[in-house]
Amino acid sequence: MKSHKIFLETLPIFLGILLSYLFWQNNILLFIIYLVLTLALIFWHKDKTEFIIFVYGIIIGLIVEVIGTQVSGYQSFTNPNLWGIPFWLPIAWGYGFIAMKRIGFVLKN
Repeated sequence: MKSHKIFLETLPIFLGILLSYLFWQNNILLFIIYLVLTLALIFWHKDKTEFIIFVYGIIIGLIVEVIGTQVSGYQSFTNPNLWGIPFWLPIAWGYGFIAMKRIGFVLKN
């Protein structure tokens, strides 16, 4: 039963990978898709703390990616538009934080 719940919580991550593959050249479209899907998943789950976790993940992800592209230069993106990174990337970080929280709870219980 636990593996079934982990799979369900991991499914949006795989969907995000597929969406990134399909729409990586259109940063605004991918940003909108990620934002709408993430907000829907947050509201569907009905855990009020997840929006705060989402915002925190966006901030941390933005800092990490900007340091990686602008400060140290150890990475770059083919289609950047916000301080050297795509618009959608901090949204993916935000959802990643939520996914790790959810998977952590499944593993704990």
